[in-house]
Amino acid sequence: MKKIAMLHTSAATLAMMQQLIADIMPQAEVMHLVEESMIKQVMKAGGVTPAISARIAGYIQIAEKADCEIFMTACSSIGTAVEQCQFMTSLQLTRIDCAMVENAIQQGQRIAVLATVATTLKPTLSYVQRKVQESGKPREIVPVLMEDAFHALLAGDMATHDRIVSEGLKNAFASADVIMLAQASMARVLQQLPTPPVPVLTSPESGIRWLKALAEA
Repeated sequence: MKKIAMLHTSAATLAMMQQLIADIMPQAEVMHLVEESMIKQVMKAGGVTPAISARIAGYIQIAEKADCEIFMTACSSIGTAVEQCQFMTSLQLTRIDCAMVENAIQQGQRIAVLATVATTLKPTLSYVQRKVQESGKPREIVPVLMEDAFHALLAGDMATHDRIVSEGLKNAFASADVIMLAQASMARVLQQLPTPPVPVLTSPESGIRWLKALAEA
């Protein structure tokens, strides 16, 4: 199995990913890289700057030196920036939300994309739109932004974060055929809700299952 490097921009995703990896691909060797200051700078700048892209490239070089063969970002905000580094490395670069996006396009015509950070929502929408065009399927994409939830998350107020995300989900149930949660940190809210009336797709589990297939290939 290929050695994997995974870049996190929040410690909130680390424990979740470690548990999923232990459950789904326990034999895998994974090097976790955590850089919490990056997402704050992305948010402040309104997106990935050249300086942030250079730092991402630096983490890819660290993964190369550690003999990794796959580099995955657990953060959708920097997914496109990671993909754009492919020219500089022989590592396979990928993103945690790739499997979720493909599944959403297959499962519904009206896709609601929920996020708590604008700098995650914007690149995720661009990625979904690119994949929709590649699929040739007619799809309507409905963005839902809940920034107050992310501010609560940064403040350690998980109850407020979860309440806001839950309300966003319940509103989306009424009009969407399928719902995507754009951030791994939102997935935990599903555990607190009854069975949803429409598919709600999250990146962590589908992404790790896809990563396992990639690492075994």
